Amino acid sequence: MRIDGTPDAVLGELARRHGGVFTRADALAAGLSTVEVRRRVRTGMWLAESRGVLRAATTPDTIDARERAALARAGTDAVLSHFSAARRWRLGVPDPAQTWLTVPYPRHPRLPSSVRLTRSRHVPDSAVRRVDGLPLLEPARTIVDLARFLDERQLTALALQAMQRELCTHDEIGAWLVRLAGRAGIAMLRAVMREADPGFESILAAEFGHLTTNAGVVLVPRFRVAVPGGDVLCDFADPAGRIDFEVDGFAYHSTPRQVANDRARDRRLSRVGWLTVRYGTNDIRRRPTDTLADVVRQIAQRRGAA
Repeated sequence: MRIDGTPDAVLGELARRHGGVFTRADALAAGLSTVEVRRRVRTGMWLAESRGVLRAATTPDTIDARERAALARAGTDAVLSHFSAARRWRLGVPDPAQTWLTVPYPRHPRLPSSVRLTRSRHVPDSAVRRVDGLPLLEPARTIVDLARFLDERQLTALALQAMQRELCTHDEIGAWLVRLAGRAGIAMLRAVMREADPGFESILAAEFGHLTTNAGVVLVPRFRVAVPGGDVLCDFADPAGRIDFEVDGFAYHSTPRQVANDRARDRRLSRVGWLTVRYGTNDIRRRPTDTLADVVRQIAQRRGAA
């Protein structure tokens, strides 16, 4: 019977740290002979994941195990990327059928068809993070990498989710857009990021102002409401109906902290009898007619109830 310090104990501890996956070199370094390694594979005690990479038969065949096996086979400078990295960052992507890896160019390790390999000249150490002990590309780089594989709606949702959860910033994604300019999908992602730019909110507010003014709806921009604890500044106000119309670009209203601040602000207005109505990019740019109708309806309801 084996005891602590024997080859099986050493290898078992290593395998537990790596999701049940280890290499032939690991087994030999632990003290097992080539004959013992071959026998355990032949008898089914160990399973060959790929050339030189093994897994204990008792370890479930999971995505985690497959990712670890792919990394072990590809070498120490390989990192999880694309959909595999997005899954590790818990972004909204389906579980990938393949393991996605990126290695520095010009390396080209031979890997099974279950691994999707990308070679890149842009894999600095600063772009690599470790999650659950595995190397993967940072969220900003992952979003840019996925731009060629997603449609605009999916890409927008992914970028907004990453920034809302503070996994990365607008500037970090922008830096990768510059660095990887010319790739497929970059133009679409650049358009997505323009709407998430901090300066975009003022543009959106101007569009809302034109929309209401051209329809003959008179609102007061930058109107101050006196409330306990200090004035609250409204984007556009209907003082007679005591309505605050807020234009919410993504950049200033995306993180949990910002959302909490918005709610606290709205409650302060509510205590003095004001209603806050918020409109976003889709409302103003893609549904302007419906948005204008809602503005008119809100004003009519509030003034009629006064």
